[in-house]
Amino acid sequence: MGVDKASLVVDGEPLARRASAVLAAACTSVLVASGDGRRLDWLGLPQVTDLEPGAGPLAGLVAGLEAARTPLVAVLAVDMPDANPEVLRLLAGRVGECDAAVPRTERGLEPLHAVYATAAARGLRAAFEAGERSVQRAIERLEVVVVEPDAWSDADPTGRFARNLNRPGDLRG
Repeated sequence: MGVDKASLVVDGEPLARRASAVLAAACTSVLVASGDGRRLDWLGLPQVTDLEPGAGPLAGLVAGLEAARTPLVAVLAVDMPDANPEVLRLLAGRVGECDAAVPRTERGLEPLHAVYATAAARGLRAAFEAGERSVQRAIERLEVVVVEPDAWSDADPTGRFARNLNRPGDLRG
């Protein structure tokens, strides 16, 4: 994108503010993995430092899970402007005794619009320390409940919750 996605304004609001509002609608508290632990001070929310700043989403995911004070954590990438609190609540109800509930869309698994048990931090940290940087591959080490479209479509019939912004052209979608 050429800019910090967290500050990118979509429909009049920075993406980080949109994401935190979705999380606040689905969760009792919001914790932000902001890379350096200070970058998003303007949100006025508690932040954690990624395991290794600049190492990608897996580093932030592990840091957030390790800092969480609840047994379940809703995880949301900042570049998902249509994230859906109803989908997150549905996923939380599906985790059960597993490490995570992750929706599947036509593009595949969406591990950055998902719900994790804080206990999943151990396996994800082990993957990170072994050199893994892909969240997709790291969750292969976990016991994951895959939530198919027929299960989440009542909460979001369009599936737009999974849309993410990676290139300027994605803003038109």
